[in-house]
Amino acid sequence: MKAVLLAGGYGSRGKPFTDYSPKAMIPVDGRPTIDYIVRYLARLSVVSEIIVICEFDRLGRQMINYFEGKEGIIGKPIKFIEDKKSGTGGALLTIERHVHKDECFLVWFADNLCALKISDMLIEYQRLSSSPNGDSITGLVGTRRRRFEETGRVVLDYSGENNGPSSATARVRQFIEKGEIVLEYPEAVGIYLLTAGIFRFLHIIANKMHGSINLSHDLLMHIRDFGGNLYSFDIGDQTMWIDLESPSYADRNQNSITKVLSQMNKFVENS
Repeated sequence: MKAVLLAGGYGSRGKPFTDYSPKAMIPVDGRPTIDYIVRYLARLSVVSEIIVICEFDRLGRQMINYFEGKEGIIGKPIKFIEDKKSGTGGALLTIERHVHKDECFLVWFADNLCALKISDMLIEYQRLSSSPNGDSITGLVGTRRRRFEETGRVVLDYSGENNGPSSATARVRQFIEKGEIVLEYPEAVGIYLLTAGIFRFLHIIANKMHGSINLSHDLLMHIRDFGGNLYSFDIGDQTMWIDLESPSYADRNQNSITKVLSQMNKFVENS
């Protein structure tokens, strides 16, 4: 199975860093974020090749130059495909010819660190695809039900006079220090296991829009309308995940990053 890393985009949340380097190059303990992802995937037996979609301008070249000559060390072939700045959905269209003969392929946003058990995700996909409706499976979405918050939360009491939901003030009934919360709707973690059927839908959208295609907004939100079916894959309450949106965010969450990297190392060592 091929693993596709989405490493293009404008990285607006990471400015001013992303004015000079791609978001996937945000440093973590002296190494770029994407380096940890590539090495993690390369050590998994289910992954045969890693494809990185990035811009070929001066910023994207930083990734290409970084990995130049490292294939022998990493242990798996790495292929770079140019991101034509046509959105995340358009980026996937650029690798269609490289994966269209495969039963499925992995898509991983290259600013996310996670010890997701890809082999378990693949087993679940195979179980679903062998069911009576298996031929309609478009893919699995990595999700989580719990999140560690950066800020505290408050429980408000609106029962007092002049204290309503629209009021600027309300009595604080309880203050909750930052911690883990259970999400009402599971959160997508930017890791997908997709089938080649996704390209049929992307081509339909491309023919209508003639412009940039956002994978989430333009396709995944409407996948049922196109006749596709997505399933969730819960990464588990104990599996850490973090989206490194900026260097300052990485600095504030160093403890979480350390835990994620530790889990990634332990998983591949035990695989």
